[in-house]
Amino acid sequence: MSYLFRKLAQTNPKNRIHDAQIFVISCRKLSIVPSLYDGEQDPAPKFFSSNVQVMLKRLTRPDYNKVFRKRTNQGLTILKTPSYKFLTNEELEVELANAKKKAEKLLQMPPVVKIQKHIDDVLSKDPALIGYDTAKYLFTDITFGVANEHRFIIERDPDGILRSCDHDVRKRLNQTYFPMNGRKLREPLMFTDQEKLYSLLDREKYEFVLDRACVQYEPDEPSYQKITSITYQHIDTLSKYELLRSTRHFGPLVFYLTWHQSIDNLILELLQNSAVRDAVLLTALRQDLHGDVVNGESLPSLVHQVLATPIQLTKPECLTEEDIQLDSKCLKCIEKYIKTNSSMKSQQELALQGFRENYKQLIELSRGLQKAHGKA
Repeated sequence: MSYLFRKLAQTNPKNRIHDAQIFVISCRKLSIVPSLYDGEQDPAPKFFSSNVQVMLKRLTRPDYNKVFRKRTNQGLTILKTPSYKFLTNEELEVELANAKKKAEKLLQMPPVVKIQKHIDDVLSKDPALIGYDTAKYLFTDITFGVANEHRFIIERDPDGILRSCDHDVRKRLNQTYFPMNGRKLREPLMFTDQEKLYSLLDREKYEFVLDRACVQYEPDEPSYQKITSITYQHIDTLSKYELLRSTRHFGPLVFYLTWHQSIDNLILELLQNSAVRDAVLLTALRQDLHGDVVNGESLPSLVHQVLATPIQLTKPECLTEEDIQLDSKCLKCIEKYIKTNSSMKSQQELALQGFRENYKQLIELSRGLQKAHGKA
């Protein structure tokens, strides 16, 4: 580089630069270190337990406007023209019930399971076959109707050992004989090239990345858990939780953050958006997974009361006395959590103070309206 500047100085004698040096420092932020479910404890029993599933679905806050929004139709059939019907009240109830079932299907969460174990199952050793060939021989059961995870696939090594194939070989052979729509034999560049992956994350294409990962990988594959972990941490760092709400990926995101004891930033976001009831559900989820919340034994009764109320997609404009009593209990619960368990005490206390001030004005307004209507 100094040679370049000397040449420039020779061509421009008026502005001489003597032995200049340039140090180029990349501005690419540090890579996120993924956290996999590869410990001794299996997350599946906790994730699939009924109480955890109920809380995750409630925290997702299903909004039908987002669930049934128009999606890009590249590679799919053309979107159908909407139809309009005149319905009676009974027929409308039936259509709403059907829409709820469709929404539950669209919001079905990808499973959270422990990372797969390496398959090292030697079936036989035949020294007489050593040197017979330099290539491996693969044998696949292609019986129709057999689940891919139970399909019999073995390989014969050049050293005469007959063994069960490992997961990556099984996946390639299953995809060859029974291709899954959207899955590629070779991993897409968006997953193998870190720059491309981070480019998508920087453009907040979180749902696209997670949808594509669900198609390309199985939930117990290391690559799947690595990509989802990086995506979840990117969302948590920038507090972009709203981009995944009302999608099937929000539940696994919440579970991931809770499993790795990193829910404080999400609680802060909930308090800033006046979702104190959801914050209580999040603390109860931490109690279920880790059991380290102070006075956690009182959470199940409070969670039961919260789940009995309708989902609040927007801030309420008017409160009932039952709402005020329930929110007061939730406030006390969050106060205890912030004092004893939180790692972001100052930020959360400030957000809680702002919620109190706004909530106090809402209480005065609601009670004033009730008094004006003679219901006080």
